[in-house]
Amino acid sequence: MDSNNFYDDRKFCTDCNDYVPYLASIDRSYCIQCGAEVRLFSTEDWERFQNGLGNRPMAERKAKTKGRAGAILDAQAEEAEENSQSGEGEQSGDQRESA
Repeated sequence: MDSNNFYDDRKFCTDCNDYVPYLASIDRSYCIQCGAEVRLFSTEDWERFQNGLGNRPMAERKAKTKGRAGAILDAQAEEAEENSQSGEGEQSGDQRESA
């Protein structure tokens, strides 16, 4: 199951009790050898897969902003943050010049 090659792709056939090549239709896939409907995983592999997902930590995501207005606000917030960080050292020099 390491390859992304179309000809090497396999799904589990419950009748053959093995991972087999298959024919794919829009809704279902069928075993080439016996014609039975196939699944992505066997029952044991599916349980192992589900248990493996439970052990992984959830990745943190930034909250999405809505539409163009949200993107503009995000850009303005980032720009303000950059200016405040870079402007801290320059502010004291600017204040001296104006005084």
